[in-house]
Amino acid sequence: MAIVHRVLSPVVQVRQEESITLLLMFLYSFLAMTAYTIIKPLATGTFIAVVGAENLPIMVLVAGPVIAVIMQVYTAGISRLPQRWVIQVTQLGVVALLIGFSVIFRVGQGLISVSAIYLFRLILGVLLLSQFWTLANDIYDPRQAKRFFGFIGGGSALGGLTASFLVQQTIETIGFNNLLLVSAALVTGCMAIATIVVNRTQNLTFNEITSGGKETGVRGTEALRMLRESKHLQVIAIVIGLASMGAALVETQLNLAVEEFAGAGETGGIATLLATVQLYTSLAGFVIQVLLTSAIHRRLGIGVALLLLPISLGGTAVAVLISGGLWSAMLARVFDASLRYSVDKTTREILFMPLPSELKYQAKPFVDVTVVRGSQSVVNLLILLLIKDWGFGLSWPQLSVVSVVLVMLWAYMS
Repeated sequence: MAIVHRVLSPVVQVRQEESITLLLMFLYSFLAMTAYTIIKPLATGTFIAVVGAENLPIMVLVAGPVIAVIMQVYTAGISRLPQRWVIQVTQLGVVALLIGFSVIFRVGQGLISVSAIYLFRLILGVLLLSQFWTLANDIYDPRQAKRFFGFIGGGSALGGLTASFLVQQTIETIGFNNLLLVSAALVTGCMAIATIVVNRTQNLTFNEITSGGKETGVRGTEALRMLRESKHLQVIAIVIGLASMGAALVETQLNLAVEEFAGAGETGGIATLLATVQLYTSLAGFVIQVLLTSAIHRRLGIGVALLLLPISLGGTAVAVLISGGLWSAMLARVFDASLRYSVDKTTREILFMPLPSELKYQAKPFVDVTVVRGSQSVVNLLILLLIKDWGFGLSWPQLSVVSVVLVMLWAYMS
């Protein structure tokens, strides 16, 4: 314990009796994010290779209600277990599914199997990562959280970088199926650490541990009333909705571009390119969050910070439209994702601060969840109309015209 404390104390303000648990939570964070981030390019890559990138918007539209049903069934089942075993049993199920997918994909890849692993990838983020942070909030009080959560979050950042590099460098040699087993081994490590942490920690309440990431908030009618009565909240909702639509457009362009340049049906090549984008996005996001976000807010102000993402989307949209090259689609995704989860996310949280506390805590879940999902549904229907042969049949670079129009409205609202 003393050795662990000496190693951690130069990095984080930690007492000796807190050191072991903190190190375990850092490792848990690292392993969980690594396991999840390995699956992201694999699941997306194999879906694109088998079904085609132009059909991903359909999958996204179908996934929402299907996941809602699955999570209801999961919550009903898992709530019957002793709460201190919920995390471990969930992770055991994840390991079993990963091994099962590895076996299935050794036989072949079909519509059902690739759709199933794509759905699994979406659910995995809710279960693996949300349950980790639920446990962290249960272990630590607010004062400890202020001291430790930045350090623990560093494990997640490191895990994202590690997984992206691993997939990029090894998918052609290790193979898709074996990488699924690597992810399963990492989740097994999470299960072991979670067991140790739960056994070491007294008086855990396991608040919301069986919720499966289910969001809470007001009813839709009440939220709509709040929107009508607050112009500030209306503008926030529109800005967040437009940002969500912009992200969906950029991601669709990247998926279509990767399929075109890697070759249809090339699972390994597609996953490698997606992992490369993921690697650069993680690096850029880490640098921006650590070095630039606070400086931008302090020196340039919230208004400029809020404009950075739409300006970058507009610039990269023009680059995509002019060049039509894979590099431009990759650059657009790196800029979008790295700014979205650093400067833009922090700035959007600040926008809620002027609202009355009651309004903020009641309406924020509705804006963050329902508005985002609704915007994604609308834009994915629009994307299908634009790219399908039965619609306008636009190429992926031509989608940037829509992005430019979206950016003008987004910048005005910002």
